[in-house]
Amino acid sequence: MTRVLLGVALVAAGCARSSAPEPLRVAVATADGGTRLTLVAAPGLKINARLAPALELRDGGIVRFRSPQLTPDSAYFSAPPSAFVPGSDRRPHGRLRASVCDAGATVCHALVVEI
Repeated sequence: MTRVLLGVALVAAGCARSSAPEPLRVAVATADGGTRLTLVAAPGLKINARLAPALELRDGGIVRFRSPQLTPDSAYFSAPPSAFVPGSDRRPHGRLRASVCDAGATVCHALVVEI
């Protein structure tokens, strides 16, 4: 019974925090012959570069996000990573997999987001 009550309390706590900003958002810009996707982390978070973000498209393709600007230890992106999806003039849909970390922490959290 204690486990059930704890589970309900955790779900309720998660619902109460739903107004918090998303840890990661995707900025979309249409470009010549395709779409540029840029990942933007919420304030206080950084995107893990050692486990580079990837968008698994519904058609089976994979779009990898990159940035030439990394922190000195190459562990995090110091500029938002982006990806170009050719031949599409609208936002691609699929499952985004990324890893984000609190700015002061050494442990990252995996995110899976449907877009």
